[in-house]
Amino acid sequence: MREQEKIKVEVTMGPATVRIEAPPEKVEEAVKQVISALKASLPQLKIEEKTVARELKGKSLPTCSILLKNLIDEGWFDKPRTLAETVQELARRGYNYDSTAVSHSLLDLVRERTLTREGSPRRYVYYRTQPAVGALEVKPSE
Repeated sequence: MREQEKIKVEVTMGPATVRIEAPPEKVEEAVKQVISALKASLPQLKIEEKTVARELKGKSLPTCSILLKNLIDEGWFDKPRTLAETVQELARRGYNYDSTAVSHSLLDLVRERTLTREGSPRRYVYYRTQPAVGALEVKPSE
């Protein structure tokens, strides 16, 4: 049996930094316990959840499509990859997307002709579309 995957989280409050590693279903509880313990140990911080929520509100996370385009730019799709491999790679980088969402984004990239898809349903592999032979690359003039 495969060892259950754990999520790693780092919580920083004032001078204290705590690293947490827990199964996905226990992460929220562990973070709450750490924050509670830090508040009790460091009462001078007086950090309210509303402040933290306001700070996080302004920061947007990259979309699944943007993350896939980053993988393409890095050359990750130079080798054929399955949906499962793609979902695992995103998770390894800290982005846990449902395989359905990743599948839809991959299909959009296939339709844009950024990726090529081969195989049969549930067994597709995706790889970077190669430019057509003889295609001109347009470069800005200096």
